[in-house]
Amino acid sequence: MGDKRKNFIAVNALSLVMFFLCMLLIFFTDHMTIGIVASVLWLLYTVFANKYVLSGKKEVSRRETLKECNHKGRFNKEVAELEKQYDSIKSREEFMKTTPDSMQDLYDKILEQAESNLESAAAYMESYDYVTNPDPVYLKKLILEGDTLVQKFNNLLEKLVDVDTNPTDLDVKYIDDLTNCLSEMRESQKQTMTS
Repeated sequence: MGDKRKNFIAVNALSLVMFFLCMLLIFFTDHMTIGIVASVLWLLYTVFANKYVLSGKKEVSRRETLKECNHKGRFNKEVAELEKQYDSIKSREEFMKTTPDSMQDLYDKILEQAESNLESAAAYMESYDYVTNPDPVYLKKLILEGDTLVQKFNNLLEKLVDVDTNPTDLDVKYIDDLTNCLSEMRESQKQTMTS
């Protein structure tokens, strides 16, 4: 959104300069025709440049991409499950902003994994063989990994809440296990993509 605003300001600042020059041509020179032509060019520039800047292509969300790739509704159940997992993680975003930086970094990795699962599922559905309809093993694997991720994330949140009330009971090994699980899921995903 910031780039769009900057572009809008730049386009209209240039437009104002052009307008000022057109007015100088019309009122202070003997070349009325050149002033009118310049004014028409200024008007065309202003209209089309603003239209281009304001109608910039909107980024399509991962959820929309996932739904668009679900041709013929073949994967409605799988799509719903993946969306539920993503929503579960995303719904904790505000709470995680109140946690220490290390927890926020971990949350970012967890959210990134959930988003990656949506992208992988969309790519799989886009390339799926709708003629022979094989068993969607890869999607089922993504859903199982997503369930594990959500379960471990929920356990992490319970530990974080427990730390707020009793800071001496935190098992740091649990956080390491969760981080290792994320790394294993990433490696598994890379191996599946190269296979």
